[in-house]
Amino acid sequence: MKVPTRWLVAVLIALFLVASAAFGGLEDADTPPLPQLDVGESFTGAQLRIAVEDAVLIDAFPEAFITPQPGNRLLVIRATVENVWDKPVTTISRIGAADNVRPRGIDGIEDEPLTVSVISDGSAYPKLQPAVPIELAFIWEVPDGAVSQSDVITVDVLDKTYAAGGLVTYGERFENPFVAAYVEVPVTDVGAGVGVDQESETP
Repeated sequence: MKVPTRWLVAVLIALFLVASAAFGGLEDADTPPLPQLDVGESFTGAQLRIAVEDAVLIDAFPEAFITPQPGNRLLVIRATVENVWDKPVTTISRIGAADNVRPRGIDGIEDEPLTVSVISDGSAYPKLQPAVPIELAFIWEVPDGAVSQSDVITVDVLDKTYAAGGLVTYGERFENPFVAAYVEVPVTDVGAGVGVDQESETP
């Protein structure tokens, strides 16, 4: 009696599955741990190179014309960001670099900052030119007490995947952000902050 080919294939597949299970071949592969960066250490992704420098609690950020609601404060993550792509990159949320840095597990923080500003002049949502590092402030409004002086918070650094085509208005882009590394950052509470005009002179 001739055995139908499809039966033979089914038997071989079943034997393979049994053998694989016996030797652990069907077990899920261990997910490699996320790399932990040091403060100031850069991570280079597909579009951006990011180094988280520090985390600061502040009452307001007048350079960017930001004053939180009563009972809230501002959490500022300072990061040096460099565009490693060959085209300018916006820092507007969702389509730019605003969602490449994100504190983890802090009350009141959603997936994107209130704004992204240049540290040197407070200008909001700058365009990142290729190969020009720039210090940025990623700013979130948080309830008072959500973070305190000397707390160590986890800041995720996200990467994105390159995409092209689709709707003509989209063109080339980076999308689908995912956590690629993280940094443990101590928080400094600077109260009202120190402006340039308030810096003390050396006696």
